[in-house]
Amino acid sequence: MKSFFIILEKYATKRNCFVGVILIVLFNLILFYKSSKLLSDKSVVEKSILDLKFSYSPEFAYTFFENLGEEGRNTYKLSEIFIDFPYAVIYGFTYAFMILILLKINRLKNLIYLSFVPLLISWFDILENLGIVAMLLKYPEKLENICNITATFTTLKWIFAIITFFIIVLNLIYLTISKAFLKQD
Repeated sequence: MKSFFIILEKYATKRNCFVGVILIVLFNLILFYKSSKLLSDKSVVEKSILDLKFSYSPEFAYTFFENLGEEGRNTYKLSEIFIDFPYAVIYGFTYAFMILILLKINRLKNLIYLSFVPLLISWFDILENLGIVAMLLKYPEKLENICNITATFTTLKWIFAIITFFIIVLNLIYLTISKAFLKQD
């Protein structure tokens, strides 16, 4: 595990963070916009895709799939595979790099393990994507157990996303306060 953090630290540069942020913005502006437009064009009653929910039931998921229609389900499946998989990897590493850089600036390198939290978001997002794709591939067969497990992955993804947000914000607050005190000396 120590060697993993050494490799992660090696790539945790401001340049890589910048590139990661640009990619995250591009994914959100271009790719997610296009796929959400395709999905919303299907006159879907429930417009919130499963990935954006904190949790969901099999009944909700399969009603959503039904409302998408065949073309919408295919679009959703393809966006999970070709958009959300790479997006999960990109944002996970970008946020891990941000945390590592902030810990280094704040001289809190003993908290390096916190950089693993965003990678947990990615891990659970990828597992969520696999579950959604499996359900879409087997549709109209209802894989209720897979759906329940997938919903748990979705919830875990959001929990680790919230934790990551707080880690970054607390590091920024610490940085701001420590710089303010250093200027007063």
